[in-house]
Amino acid sequence: MTVNDEFTVSIVLSRCQETAAGSLRWVIRLDAGLAPDITVAVRLAPNNQDVLDYYLLPAIDVTVSRLRLAEENGVGLDVYRFDTLDYLYSLAKRVNLMEIA
Repeated sequence: MTVNDEFTVSIVLSRCQETAAGSLRWVIRLDAGLAPDITVAVRLAPNNQDVLDYYLLPAIDVTVSRLRLAEENGVGLDVYRFDTLDYLYSLAKRVNLMEIA
């Protein structure tokens, strides 16, 4: 989807999977054909009914087509993790240029 005629967003749901060792994993498949500016990866909770968190993945920094996430992923990926979509809303908010100056 295009937001405010300024940037594009793709939304991807990722189900929680438990490994044989009992660890939780999520596979994020990024659609390169869409070429969104930001991919919103929605990680589902272990019950696969509720949202656990969101990863806002910018195309400029995430160039792979598939990510495999664990519960903790290090600063390289978890810097994009958010509990809500408030940050995305703030990116989309229009601001008067006179307010910035």
